[in-house]
Amino acid sequence: MLGYSRWLVLLAAFLAMALVSPFEYAWSSISPLIAEANHWALNQLGFIFTLFVLFQSGASFPTGILRDKYGPRLLTIIGGILAGVGIFSLTSDSFPILVLFYGILGSFGAGMIYSNAVNIGNKWFPDKRGLTTGLIAGAFSWGAIPFIFWIRNAANVSNYPWILSKIAIIAGVVIIVCGFILRDPPKGWKPSGWSADELGSLARPSEHQFNFKETIKTWQFWILYSAFFLISGAGLMTISKIVEYADSVGFIPAVGTAAAAGLALTNGLGRIVMGRVSDKLGREDAMTLSFVLMGFFLLISTGTSSSIIFLTCILLSLFFWGPLFSLFPAIMGHYYGEDNAASNYGVLYSAKMLGGLYGGYISATFMKNLGFKITFLIGGLMGMMAGLLILTLKFNPPIWNKENT
Repeated sequence: MLGYSRWLVLLAAFLAMALVSPFEYAWSSISPLIAEANHWALNQLGFIFTLFVLFQSGASFPTGILRDKYGPRLLTIIGGILAGVGIFSLTSDSFPILVLFYGILGSFGAGMIYSNAVNIGNKWFPDKRGLTTGLIAGAFSWGAIPFIFWIRNAANVSNYPWILSKIAIIAGVVIIVCGFILRDPPKGWKPSGWSADELGSLARPSEHQFNFKETIKTWQFWILYSAFFLISGAGLMTISKIVEYADSVGFIPAVGTAAAAGLALTNGLGRIVMGRVSDKLGREDAMTLSFVLMGFFLLISTGTSSSIIFLTCILLSLFFWGPLFSLFPAIMGHYYGEDNAASNYGVLYSAKMLGGLYGGYISATFMKNLGFKITFLIGGLMGMMAGLLILTLKFNPPIWNKENT
C-alpha cells in the first residue's frame, strides 16, 4: 500500500516539524539582534511574534480540511517554500517585509507543516497515539536547539543576516524533501494484526468518526478549547519573554542562553514522556497532572533570587507545558476519531491564536504596567486552571448519538 514503512513517514514528519521550530523557539534569541540592528522597539518585534502565533495556528484548520481530503504531500511542499522564504525575510531591514513574509506568509507555511506533521500519529499509529504524536510534537522544540546555539554563540548585529539566510535554505530544502515522503493511509486503516480491543479501558469512548461540525456541537470540545487557550497563553508568554525576564532580574547572560536552549530540550522531552504516560494512564489524567505542574513551577520561579532555582523551575514548567502539543491531538483522536483528525484538531488549535494574543502583545503590556513577576504569576494560575478544566472530562467524554447531528 505505502511501499515503505510507516516509521519512515513518522521520520519525515519529525524532520519537517523540526525545521520550522526556529519560528517559535529561536525567536527570543533572534529578535533582540533584529531590534538592535534596525533600531526597532522590542514591542514591534512582539507584534511580529503575535502575527506568527495567529497565522501559524490559523493555518491549522484550512490545512486540516484539505489534508483530510487530499493528503499531506503537496501542502507540506508549499508550506516548506513559504517557511523558507519567511525565515530569509528576517535578513531584511524593512519592517513591512518582515510583517508580510515572516509574520503572515512564513508563519502560515509553518502552520501548514505543523498541521500535516502532528496528525501523522493519529492517522498511522492508533496503537501508539500518545507516543508518536509526542515524538513529532517534540521535534517542534528540539529542532531549534542547534539553531539557538548557532545564533547565540556566533550571531551579532552585523552577521546575523548571513546566518539566517543559511537557516532558511536548510529549512526549505529539508521540508520539501520530507513532503514527498508524507502520505495518509486509507480511511478506516488499522495496523496489521492490531485491534482497538487491545486498548482495554483506554479504548475510544465512541467508535463514531466525528466530522468537525459534529465535534464543535459537543460541550466537551469547548472545555478543551478553553483549556488550550489558557495553557498555550501561559507557555507562549514564558517562551517569548524568558530571556528578557532573566536579564531584568539581573541574572548573567548565560542564564538566558541556558533557558532559551533548555526550554526547547525540556518541553520537547515532556511531549514524549507525557504522551507515553497518557497511553498508560489515560489522556485526561496525564493532561491534568502536566498542566497543574506547569503552573506550579512557573509560580515558584517568580519567588526566587537564585539563578539555579529560577532556571530549574522554568525548565520544569516548560517540561510540563510542552505536552499540550502532544496530548491535545491525542485526546482529539481518542474522543472524535482518526478519519477527520486533522480538521478536528485544526479547529481546536485555533485556540492558540487567543493564547498567542496573551503570550505576545497582552503579556508585553502587562509586563510594562504590572512588571514581570505579576505577569508570570498570572501565567502560572492560567496553567493550573487548564489542568482542572480537563479533569471535568474524565467521567464525561463525548458519546455519539443522533442529537449530535
